[in-house]
Parts: sequence; structure tokens; C-alpha cells
Amino acid sequence: MTAQHLTIVHYPLHQRWRCVEITSPDWEHVSDAIRKMDDNEYPVLEMSWAEVETCGDDEESFHIVGGSKVGFALSNFCGDWRFEDPDGGEEEVRLWQSDQGYFCKRKNIIADIDVVLKLARIYFETGSYDEIRNACVKL
Repeated sequence: MTAQHLTIVHYPLHQRWRCVEITSPDWEHVSDAIRKMDDNEYPVLEMSWAEVETCGDDEESFHIVGGSKVGFALSNFCGDWRFEDPDGGEEEVRLWQSDQGYFCKRKNIIADIDVVLKLARIYFETGSYDEIRNACVKL
């Protein structure tokens, strides 16, 4: 079994934002969406192991904010777990420029998209934050 739902939040220029919902996504859907992320038009992605109807319905969903310009912040939706680089700084960084934006500390940002893809793939295949934590220790 793999993740059951993918939500891509899209902010088209001069239009209202919308959620693109994909039920039973394959890894190609997920990896393509992550690679497309920027900090403005495609700033948010959620992946869930639950059968949800729309974005934000699952508090345990895997949440990615940001894009290749500044970096990516990874967490579960309710914020119980978030990526943290112990060597990172406390400086506040804005990762999402459109709408209300998203701010986090430098230590919560991954700049390397290959690392983001690796951690997202672990969630996609296992749904386990313990597995993600174990992989983070090895980074």
C-alpha cells in the first residue's frame, strides 16, 4: 500500500487559489508535483495515507511548503513533527510568497530537492514518521 491522496495547492496568477486532488497517486505524480513546487504558484503539497476528500482533512498528512528558490519545509499537517537540521539557524525565513505565506526557521529548511524527494518517498511508501526520522538521522 502507498499514500492514498495527494493535494497540490495552486495559486494561478490573478485568480483564486484551488486544490488539485489526486486519489491513489503513483510516485510519478508526487515527484513531479514536488519538482514543480515554487514559493508562489505551487507552494504547498500534502500527501495522506487516509482516504480524504480535500486538503487539510488529515492532521497526520505529510506537508511540504516552499520550492526550489529558497528551500522546502517538511512536517505533518498538525505540526507534531517537522524536519529540523541541528546545524541550521534560528533566522526566520519566508517560504511561501503568495497569499498568507509561510514562515519557519532556517533550521527547518531543506535546500536539496533530492533529500526532499527521498523523505517524501519514505512517507509515500510507509506512511511512517518514524521511518522519516530514522532517515533524517542518516542525512
